[in-house]
Amino acid sequence: MHEHFLDWFRILAPAQPNFHPREWLRAAIGVGIVMSLTVSLGVWLFGALVTLHIVGPTCASAVLLFATSSSPFAQPWSVLAGNMFATLIGVSVGLSGLDTPPATVLAAGLALVCLLTLRCLHPPGCALAVVAVSGGASVADMGYRLLWPVAINSLLLLAIALIYNNLTGHVYPKSRRPRENSHNTRDPLPGDRMSFTRDDVDQALKEFGEYVDVTNDDLEQLIRQTEKYALRRSMGEISAADIMSRDLRYATPGTFIEQAWQILKEHRLRSLPVVEEGGGKLVGIITLVDLLKQFQPSQARVNFGQLKYLRGTKLRSIMSMPVVAVSQDAHMVDLVFMLSDRGLHCLPVVDQQERLVGMITQTDLIAALYHNWLKQLPG
Repeated sequence: MHEHFLDWFRILAPAQPNFHPREWLRAAIGVGIVMSLTVSLGVWLFGALVTLHIVGPTCASAVLLFATSSSPFAQPWSVLAGNMFATLIGVSVGLSGLDTPPATVLAAGLALVCLLTLRCLHPPGCALAVVAVSGGASVADMGYRLLWPVAINSLLLLAIALIYNNLTGHVYPKSRRPRENSHNTRDPLPGDRMSFTRDDVDQALKEFGEYVDVTNDDLEQLIRQTEKYALRRSMGEISAADIMSRDLRYATPGTFIEQAWQILKEHRLRSLPVVEEGGGKLVGIITLVDLLKQFQPSQARVNFGQLKYLRGTKLRSIMSMPVVAVSQDAHMVDLVFMLSDRGLHCLPVVDQQERLVGMITQTDLIAALYHNWLKQLPG
C-alpha cells in the first residue's frame, strides 16, 4: 500500500525539462514582444475593457507559439481558424438568450467539437468561446464585431512568431516536407531502408489512440535521433580519428588540372582535397566529376582516351566549396549517415583550425564497421 502511494505521488511530480534555460529566455522575450504589441494595439482600436477580456487567451496563444512552436496547436491554421471559429460559436451561443452558466458550458463543448472536426484545435480558442459568452456587457455589446480584435490579435501573433522564431533558429511554421534525396531517386535514403517509415509513424499514432502534442515530422526526427544515440551506445566511442587515412594526397588552389588528374590516377582516388599553401587549411575539394567537366573531345567521334585537358586551368577556378568536413572526434554513426544519405564519397577531417588532418572514404567506413561487427560476435 505504501509503495502504491509513493508511485502515485511520483506521477504528480513535475517532469524533467528537456530544453535549455536559454530557450525559456527566448520564449519569454517573444511572448513579451507580441503581448506588448497586441495589448497596445487592442486598447487603441477597441478600448481597454474588450482588450483586457481577450488578453488571457491571447497570452495563452503566445506561449504556444513561442515556447512550443512544434506543437500542432501552434501551427497557423490552428491559431487563426481555431480562434475565429471558436469566437464565432461563442458569440452565437451568447446571443441565443440562454442563461450564462449553461451557455458557457455549451459554447466550450461546441467549440471543442468544431475545432477537432476542422483540424484546427487551439486550446486558447475554446477560452475565447467562453469569453464571448461570459465576458460581460462590454463584450456582449460587440456581438459579431468581436471577431475583429480576435482576428487582428491572431494575425499579429502569427506574423511576429513567423519572424521571431525563424530568426532565433526555430523553423516555423512546421510543414510536412518530403525528405531530401541527394541521389535523385525515388528510393528511400540508404539509412532509412532498414529503419521505420513515415507510414509506420502514422500507424503507431493511430494505435496509440491519444492526441500527441507534436507534429508527425518532429516525432519522426526525434525517433531517428533516438536510434542514432542507441546505435552510438552499442558501438562504443569510435571516432573519425580512429578510422581516417593520415598519409594524404592533396593539392593547392594553384595546382593545374593535369597535375591533379595525375595524382588521382596514380593513387586511384576519386577526390582530392585542396588546401592553402603553407597553412594547410582546407579550402576546397576536387572530384573526378569536377575534372571530367574540364575535358573536351579532340574529334567528332571520341573515346575516353582521346579526351584532352583544357590546359592552363588551375584548381581554384573549378574546385567545390565550401567543403563538408568533420572533426576528429565525430562519431562513426554520424559518418555513416553523412556518407550514405548525403551522397558523399569521402569526408575530409579537420582540426580546430580547419587544417586538413585526415580523409575518410566509404571504403574506410566499411572496413571499420566490419571490424566493429567482428568484435561484437560471441566468442
